[in-house]
Amino acid sequence: MSEMWTAADGTVITIRPIRAADLALEREFVEGLSAPTGYQRLMSARHPSLEELRRFTDIDREREFALIATMPVEGRERQIGVARYVRDESTRSDAEFAIVLSDHWQGRGLGTRLLVSLLVAAKRDGVRRLIGTTMSENRGMLALGRKLGFRLALDSGSATITNLVLDLDVWRSAEASGIGASK
Repeated sequence: MSEMWTAADGTVITIRPIRAADLALEREFVEGLSAPTGYQRLMSARHPSLEELRRFTDIDREREFALIATMPVEGRERQIGVARYVRDESTRSDAEFAIVLSDHWQGRGLGTRLLVSLLVAAKRDGVRRLIGTTMSENRGMLALGRKLGFRLALDSGSATITNLVLDLDVWRSAEASGIGASK
């Protein structure tokens, strides 16, 4: 189940589920993130270990799902974004989500398209509520959350963290499908 999305500049992007065979793509992608982007994604300066990267690509489909955005570069596939959710084991209807784009692709509509695709998949898979956290200074993520209907609230335990929550039972994928659609 992959989809094609065309950016405003005509670049054709493939959005597809991540696979265990994508380990090298994921590793290259993560290593290519700028320090600020990596920090915003992990909320720390640490770099994921090889074991973490394996877990990011060889997922347990019963509890999680991830989509990657790729494009051809010099004759080979290159990852430029990833969005994922992981179910809360205690509720199974709630899931934590995350999204990160390569620096060059931020602010170009890909985040919207990728997150809408993840929301559609989560709703299809029976997830009822998506929950995320971001740095309160991450204006891009906050704007994306607002655009897609997430409720935003400062974390009660930290003034530097904002929580994003979306009730998928009331989210309208038909309306959102026009957001970030192919040109």
